[in-house]
Amino acid sequence: MENKNTIFWCGSILTFEGLNKFKGEAPSATIWTREILTGFSKNSINVKIFAPIWDAMFPKGYLFPGSTQYLDPNFNQQNIKYLNIPYIRKYSLARNLFNSIQKEIEENGEPKAIINYNTYPHYIIALKKIKEKYPNIKWINYILDLDDPDKDNWLSYSNDVKGSDGCIFLSWWGFKNTPTKNKLYVEAGWNGKLPESSITDKFIFIYAGKLSAYGGINDLIEIIKIYKNKDVQFHFYGKGKNLALEDLAQNDKRVHIKGFVSDEELKKACESANGFLSPRDVNCQENKMIFPSKILYYLKFRKPIISQDLPGLPPEYHNVLFIPKSSSYDDWINEIKRVKELSKDETKINFEKSTALLEIKKWSNQTLKIMSFINELNNENS
Repeated sequence: MENKNTIFWCGSILTFEGLNKFKGEAPSATIWTREILTGFSKNSINVKIFAPIWDAMFPKGYLFPGSTQYLDPNFNQQNIKYLNIPYIRKYSLARNLFNSIQKEIEENGEPKAIINYNTYPHYIIALKKIKEKYPNIKWINYILDLDDPDKDNWLSYSNDVKGSDGCIFLSWWGFKNTPTKNKLYVEAGWNGKLPESSITDKFIFIYAGKLSAYGGINDLIEIIKIYKNKDVQFHFYGKGKNLALEDLAQNDKRVHIKGFVSDEELKKACESANGFLSPRDVNCQENKMIFPSKILYYLKFRKPIISQDLPGLPPEYHNVLFIPKSSSYDDWINEIKRVKELSKDETKINFEKSTALLEIKKWSNQTLKIMSFINELNNENS
């Protein structure tokens, strides 16, 4: 029996309280997952979510992480428990995931496809077994980030996805260079609801993401130290601690650490911002396989975004980003000055370019591309 309008999704969507509680879960991943699955729903696709809650290893994390109370109740999610101790946890989670998926199939039929969020070992172990038992189900890996696959000539990646029917990539570089034959590029999307704009008298740049020493934030700290303009503020949102950032905030009144806040609070902050900062270390090899999801989040506010030109970014984004000529501090400062001094006409042009790109990046459109991809895979074997 086939449940033609259903897909299974492996990955969780947490509440704000859940994101605060579990160290292994990333807010950006939750936002991304929530919006893509909402896009499926708008296209009349039922989604059954098998939702392990990833936590730091015990004893830093919980021995049996997770509870349905921390899963977003707006989605059909089944919490997958596991024993959270070294070596054991991936096998514990894989076994429980396999059993849960198998039970769902036996009770309600085979889904149109199973999609896993990243090639995590527990998903790969479980879904290889599911594919062996139910070969007609299309198994698709959604590749969000990986270590540089060139290091082993894509061998680890190829072993992980062996037996699956196709892969979807967020990274443009990954999509272009993968040895996988059946592939699709869908980096991200947005829900189609444009936020308001309420610029204040202060000129505010926002950084939203991990506050730990990752992704270029420490370079941004040094840039702010050099850039002395007193008419600019820098607001930082996200999880984690950064002693260098805390020290900067204590000594520079322009710098404000807001920490991890709710989606609504972050949205309101972005509505009143003047620009956004998305620093990344271009020389970091893992950036080949990453699409910085915050860029599309920022884009819907249709304000200037300063970002490096990363391998994972597709060409269409070059037209809407303010890209420093290099990763040097001077070039970053030049882009900050450029954004600060934009004329009304330049601001309007950026607004219009952003609007045009947003139109084709709605999740309702992006998920249709994914369903077309799944249908093509099914037609190949019909």
